[in-house]
Amino acid sequence: MALILCMSAAGCTGRVTLVPPASIAAAPISKDDYKIRSLADIDPARPLADDMAGQTLSMYGREDLIAATSSDFKPMACQPIVGAGDPIDVIVQRARRTSIVIVNESHERSEHRGFTARVARALRPLGYDVLAMETLSNPAPGTPDKFLPPYLQRPDQPYFEDQDGYYLSEAGFGRLGREAKALGYRLVPYEQRHQPGEEKDSWDIRIERRETSQAQQLADYIAAHPGAKLLVHVGYSHATEVPLKNGQKWMATRLKALTGIDPLTVSQTICRGGAAKDRLVELPTDEPVGMFDLVIDHPTAQFVRGRPAWRVAAGDRVVSIPKALRPGKGWWIVEARPVGESEVSVPMDRVAIRPGEDVALLLPPGRYQLKVIDVPLGAKKTPE
Repeated sequence: MALILCMSAAGCTGRVTLVPPASIAAAPISKDDYKIRSLADIDPARPLADDMAGQTLSMYGREDLIAATSSDFKPMACQPIVGAGDPIDVIVQRARRTSIVIVNESHERSEHRGFTARVARALRPLGYDVLAMETLSNPAPGTPDKFLPPYLQRPDQPYFEDQDGYYLSEAGFGRLGREAKALGYRLVPYEQRHQPGEEKDSWDIRIERRETSQAQQLADYIAAHPGAKLLVHVGYSHATEVPLKNGQKWMATRLKALTGIDPLTVSQTICRGGAAKDRLVELPTDEPVGMFDLVIDHPTAQFVRGRPAWRVAAGDRVVSIPKALRPGKGWWIVEARPVGESEVSVPMDRVAIRPGEDVALLLPPGRYQLKVIDVPLGAKKTPE
């Protein structure tokens, strides 16, 4: 039986219909399911141990569990630019002067992916037609078609699959992909292809090798596609377009030198929590001059029923998870996909819940098939 919910404080303006699963998946976790295995490593009753645990919880919709301790959520006051106007409008104005726009993100804040989706919508009428993301799986040249990631095997597919890239498993990233595909963007990978033994090199050498590889791949694409306009979505420092104080040159700096194109670089990771809505702020004076062209200050993260409130403001409905689909022990993952869509897709929402929690789904109006995955502690161990 479908559960029909009408979520609106001012009447029924949109309906969310949930179709419960026929069963709860409790099979042993495959050695290839490294993302779920990462969740199985986290004891839901204990404090977080490291940054990767934070990234894993964010991937499974639980930014609320890391916001109090993660530096990516800690308020950082920056000087506002008086009269700067709406950040998206300014990005569009500045994007007319170049053919490369680079926007960075925190890997723990889904709101940053939502902002890049807004940028993608705004830039498309300007002729921007390529979305390059470092998280996209990047197969070696000559890889047989059957071993390519799904987004390359089936480019017309309207959604991403988990195999398409690590961070793409987060629902907000999946929605960015859906948006880009619907807008007609071409998806381009550019992540460094790792070589055996490189983990033994120093951190500085590994950074230089990775940033050089990323920049060269993007430069090669631009050379092979004259007139292409690129929106590039990166993590953290990859968007810096001048050397840092320690002399490190990250991807944007190297891409600028290789192509002669001055990119529009936009940071979402330096300043946060200064106002009630997105705004443009000055680059802090202790950062290298020209590090980024624009700095976005997002409001302090708020949560509704354990979920990021920015998605509610963007139009999602807050939808209760039926009590029968909440765990008695360990983690359960609840996924919601449009009815009829393959289970391999990155769902419209995906959230991990613990015993005793009343965490909600966040969904736009529509009809959704639910899936529940049981991830009890110790499930990371795979039988031979």
